[in-house]
Amino acid sequence: MLKTVEAFLNHQPDWVYFLTGIIIVFGLITTFILIGRAAMKYTEKIDKELGFQKIQQELHDTKYQAAIHKDIALQTIHALRNAERFLEQLQQARRFTVQAEENLQTYENLIIRIVHALSSDIKFQPGEQHRSAVWIEESGQLVYFTGSNAFDDRDGNQILPMNETIAGRSFRKKEIQLVPDVSADVDGMPKSHNGYGAILCIPLSEWGVLTVDAHRAFQNEVMYICRIYARVIDLAFFEYSQMIDDGYITQQFNENE
Repeated sequence: MLKTVEAFLNHQPDWVYFLTGIIIVFGLITTFILIGRAAMKYTEKIDKELGFQKIQQELHDTKYQAAIHKDIALQTIHALRNAERFLEQLQQARRFTVQAEENLQTYENLIIRIVHALSSDIKFQPGEQHRSAVWIEESGQLVYFTGSNAFDDRDGNQILPMNETIAGRSFRKKEIQLVPDVSADVDGMPKSHNGYGAILCIPLSEWGVLTVDAHRAFQNEVMYICRIYARVIDLAFFEYSQMIDDGYITQQFNENE
């Protein structure tokens, strides 16, 4: 059989081999073209699927960021409403004439409520925890006046040195101190912060400092809310101190006698 085929091929003219070669080459070229087109279509399909997945991921990220900004906006509105309410209470305390000791207690309670509200009004994400406190300057040091529930009154840090703490630096320079990492600050004193890694200090006129501690760096919105609350605290303490400095208490007691 093999010899028969070989004899048949040997008797074929040259043009048969030439034509056969052309047909084979044409077939190979056609096959490569079809395979290439199929590969291109498959690649385009993969690219479309990847592009669709990318669009879905971008859409998911956009929705997530939009939800975060919405929460921030709602929390900021809530904080501003609280600040407005505190200002109204301050105006009422100034407007109505009551017993001196009651007036003093009104201003002191207002400051305490503001400090307690602040630690929750700057909570923009689940799991965040803050503590806030007001410190008063006495004899060249900062003495604890009041603080939020998260502030541990038993930790012994009721007095802050003026020259060795971030709060003291804020009071001395009369500048806001925003420190995202207290361990990297020369006045950080990490042990006194009980695990809180960031701190914001806002001077209160000539008499004290508002401190806000957080476990991680503050969001930008936190500073604006804290500054508003600090101004309300400042006004309340101004009225509080005026009653003491002006001898209003003694006057009221004498009238009652």
